[in-house]
Amino acid sequence: MEERACRIAAAGYGVISQYGIRRATMNDVATAAGVSRQTIYNVFPNREALLLGVARYHFESKWRAIREFCATTPDRRKRFEALLDNLVIEPWESMQSMPHADELELELATTIKQELVEVHLEAQRNLCEFLLEYQEALERRHITAKGLGEMLHHSIVGLKMSTTTREQIESVAATMLACLLALTDPDGA
Repeated sequence: MEERACRIAAAGYGVISQYGIRRATMNDVATAAGVSRQTIYNVFPNREALLLGVARYHFESKWRAIREFCATTPDRRKRFEALLDNLVIEPWESMQSMPHADELELELATTIKQELVEVHLEAQRNLCEFLLEYQEALERRHITAKGLGEMLHHSIVGLKMSTTTREQIESVAATMLACLLALTDPDGA
C-alpha cells in the first residue's frame, strides 16, 4: 500500500474502532486522515474498498511490527511472543474494546468475504515464511513450516472469534507459545 492509502486505512481503522462500522462515515475517516472525502474516493472508490484497505493495512502493520522486532532479536521465545502478541492478544483486545465489534465481523463476512480470502491467504503465507527458519527442527518431528503455519493461522482466526475472556485468550496464547517452543527446539528429539 502506498503512503496515502496507509494513512487513510489507519484513520479508517481508528474511526471504526471508535464508532463501530455502521456509524463510521467517510467524512469521519476524511477528518481523521486529514484529507478530503474526494481524496478517499480517489484511493478507495467505495466503502467496500475502504473496508478491504483497512483490513489489509491492519494485517500488514502487524506483520511489519513482527518483522521489525525479529530483526533485532535472535531469541526464539521473544520472537514467538511478539508473533502471538501481534496476531492474537492485541487484535483480541482491540475487538473487545471496539463498540459493535459483532457488526464489523458480520460486515467483513458478508461485504468483502471473497476479497478477505486473499488477506487471509497472505497472513497464512506470512506465518509459513516466519516458521521457515525452524524448518530443520520441525522436519525432525515430521512437520513442515507450511503445515504448522496453516494450522496456526486457522487456530488464530478461530480463537479471536470464539474467546470471550482475557483469561481464555492468555491461556491459549501461552499454550501456543509452549507448543511453538517445543516444536522448534533445535536440540529437541
